[in-house]
This record gives sequence, C-alpha cells and structure tokens, in this order.
Amino acid sequence: MSELTRRSFLFFLTSLFKSFGLMLLTFFLTPVVLRLLGPEAFGTFRVLTELYGHLSLLELGLYSSLLAALIPACASADSGRLGTYLSHGFYSYALSAILTLAAALSLLPLLPRLTSYGNAPELYSTFLLIAGTSVLIPLQPYRIYLEASNQGHKVNLIAFVQNICFLAAALGFAALGLGLQSQGLALLVSTVIGVVLIVRVAGIRIPWPRHRDPEVMGELRRNQRPQVLNDLAYKIGQNCDQIVIAYFLGPIAVTKVFLGQRIVLILQGQLQALGQSSFASLASLYYTDAPLFRRRVLEVTKILAVASVALLVPVCLLNRAFISLWVGEQFQMDSNALTFLASGNAYLFGLFSFWSLVFTVLGKPAALTPLMWKQALVNVTASVLGAKFIGAEGPVAGTLLSFSLISFWSYPRLLSRHLGIESYEILKRILGPLFVGVITLGIGSQLPLDLAPKDWVTFFLTAGVFFLFYSSSLFYTMFTREERAMNLQRMAKLWDRFRKR
Repeated sequence: MSELTRRSFLFFLTSLFKSFGLMLLTFFLTPVVLRLLGPEAFGTFRVLTELYGHLSLLELGLYSSLLAALIPACASADSGRLGTYLSHGFYSYALSAILTLAAALSLLPLLPRLTSYGNAPELYSTFLLIAGTSVLIPLQPYRIYLEASNQGHKVNLIAFVQNICFLAAALGFAALGLGLQSQGLALLVSTVIGVVLIVRVAGIRIPWPRHRDPEVMGELRRNQRPQVLNDLAYKIGQNCDQIVIAYFLGPIAVTKVFLGQRIVLILQGQLQALGQSSFASLASLYYTDAPLFRRRVLEVTKILAVASVALLVPVCLLNRAFISLWVGEQFQMDSNALTFLASGNAYLFGLFSFWSLVFTVLGKPAALTPLMWKQALVNVTASVLGAKFIGAEGPVAGTLLSFSLISFWSYPRLLSRHLGIESYEILKRILGPLFVGVITLGIGSQLPLDLAPKDWVTFFLTAGVFFLFYSSSLFYTMFTREERAMNLQRMAKLWDRFRKR
C-alpha cells in the first residue's frame, strides 16, 4: 500500500473517530444544555451561527484556490514556491477577515426580525462573540497547508478536540447562568483553542509578504472566480433552512428540526469525509494514469452509495425512538418525514461532494456553476414555499426536491462530458443500493410501533445488531466477488501497517 493511500485511509479513520466521538458527546451533553438554555435560546443560537456562516462567502473562493496552488508545491517540496503562496494567502485572508467583521456588524440591526428572540441586548452580544472569531481568519493558511501536504488526519483530530472544548464550555457557561451568551462565548473560546493547535502542529511560520507578486495574486484570483460563484450557490441553497424555519415558524421549530436531523447530519459529514479521503490519491492518479483514475472514480462512487445506505437506513427506522429517549417526546416531530427527507439529502449530498472534488482535480470548477445555481434557486424557492405551506419539514423537502430534479441527473452528464465516463455507468452504481434502501425502509416502516426500543440498552442492542446484519448483507450483495476481495485486501494491508508501527 502506498504512503498516499495509507494517508487517505488515515484521514478517513480519524474522520470516523471524530464523527462518532462527537456523536457520543452530543448524545450526553445536548439534553443538559437544552435544559439549561431552553428550546428558544437553543434554536436562536443555531440561527445566529447559520447567519454568521453565510459570511464565509467573503472568503471569495480563496480556500479552494489556495489549496489547488499548494498541493503541487507540497508534492514537489518546493519550499520557495510554498512560502510565496502561503504568505500571499495570509495577506488575502487578512483582507477577508476585515470584510467579514464589517459585514457581521452590519447584520446587527436585522437580528431581532430574523430570529424573533425577545432579549435584544443578549442577542446582539452573542452575535458579537460569534463574530469575534473573524480575527482568526488570517491563520486559515496553516490549516490549508496541513490538508495540501496530506496531513488532513491531524486536522480531524484537532477538530475533535475543538468540539470537545466547545461542548464542555457551552455546558459550563450555561450552568453559570450566562444564557444565550454562554454559547457564543463557548464558540469563541473553542475556536481560539483549535486555531492555536493548528498553528503549532503545522510547525511552519508564515510571514507577511514584503512585496506582493502580481503574478501569484493573479493566479489566486483567477482560480477564485468560479469558486466564488459555486460557494455562493452552495450557501444559498444548502445553508438557509434554519433561517427560513426561524422566520416562518420561530426558534423552537429550529430546535426540533436540528435535534431531529442531528444524527443524520453527523453521518452526512462522515460520508462527505469518505469521499474527501480519496482526494489526494485521485489528484495524483489523474496526472499519471487517467484510465485508472476513471476506474477509481467509479469505485469510490459505489462505495459511497453502499456506505450511505448501510448507515442511513438504520437511522431512518430508529431515529424516532432515539429522539424520545434522548431529549423527550416534546421535541419529537409528528412523523418520520423529517428523518426520511434528511437521509435522502445525506445520501445524495455525499455523492455530490465527491463528484465536486473530481472537478477540482480536473481544474474545472466552472463546469459546475450553472448546475449549482439552478439547484440553489429551486432549493430556496421550494424551501420558502415548503416552510409556509407544509411546516418545519418544508425546507428539508425543498432541498431533496432540488437534488432530485437538478443535481442527480446533471452530475453524471457532466462527468460523462468532461471525464469520458458514461452516465449509465455512474447511475447503475448508485441506483442499486438506493433501490435496496428504499425497499428496506418500506418494509421496516410497516413494523408495529410497539417494537420500538423503550430503553437505552434495548435501543443500542437493536441498532447494533441491525447495522451489523444489514451492512454485511449489503457488502455481499452489492459488491462483486472481485470488489469484495479488493476491499478486504486493502483493509488487511492497512491493519498490518498500523500493527507494525
């Protein structure tokens, strides 16, 4: 097994550890924080972080542009070129920090209308604490350097530590009676800790550029242009649900939707990480063996589809029981619709994220811009109408509708046009697992409700047995004999490498 493949697996394993570690921490601490804050303040904080998250658009596509520039510099060990890109990235991110902070301040007068939270001073001070993280934006190149140099596993572990710090601080400050402000303060403290760790682990020094090279700045800006449009479409389409729900239905509805999707969204992040873990090896293959690159794209697509079904189907069938045991019946949605819709989004989003990385490798992010804008416009329109006429599930249904009508068919066509992979080759690798998942859900949803686990021991035993049986069945039915042997061989080699170390 090559070092590149080993690091890809290491990235995925640390991401798995981070996701399930975060799931366990969330499981124990969220009900306590919810009880200390109350559902209105809890939901309002989610809306405030969502609003601030939209300001990352002012990065103007710099992340992807700098990452694309650093990958070949790290691969060739060209320290001079690497230092030049990092210092210019530092300068560009400093400008982005100023813009972000100014935009955050301009949002203050709109907060009461967007959140309907009654205590305006508390609302303002919490948002200012969240916006205080803007001063750390210039240090973003340290993280990008770690990712470009195939050290993403270190970023995952630091992110896990940062999440621990946030949850502990959120609980501690809330227990002190700081209310909504406790969450903003916890976010600021944990972000500082995470950035300090990133800088120390990177082990490099990024100086302020004495003389800005017009050619380097031009290259970064040239690569930024399509990425800015793509990021804007992504933010508009994907990150507006909580704001729409808060506007039409209030912060308590945001809390219910957040809790109802929590496990699904954690798994969605894990599926996204599974696709990202192959990025470094794919980028290398594209320039050395194009036919193998195309085969690997199909391989990862199928693995993602099967893994998605194996993870999401058990969640769909057991999430209502989980919510009831976790935070109580009062935070339960009226039906399974939210979980089913969110799981459909997670299945498709994991695939779309991976295919978007393929276009990053190809150096053709502009090819995705029309697709992403069509999907975003349909998503926003459907989400607003859904929130108004359907309720809290409406925006989640709007996302699934836009995915199904636009992205599901457009990505395979674009891959066929730009990479030479036939659309039917892609679709047959994702429709098989999807069909099996839908059939399983149809059968499972007809089971008597009194079979749902009523205590934690029964719940975890039921979930564990079902997941092991279902994932094993998928592994032996969805993969051919050769594919099973290849995947088992890879895992065995990886285990041998770690055991020897």
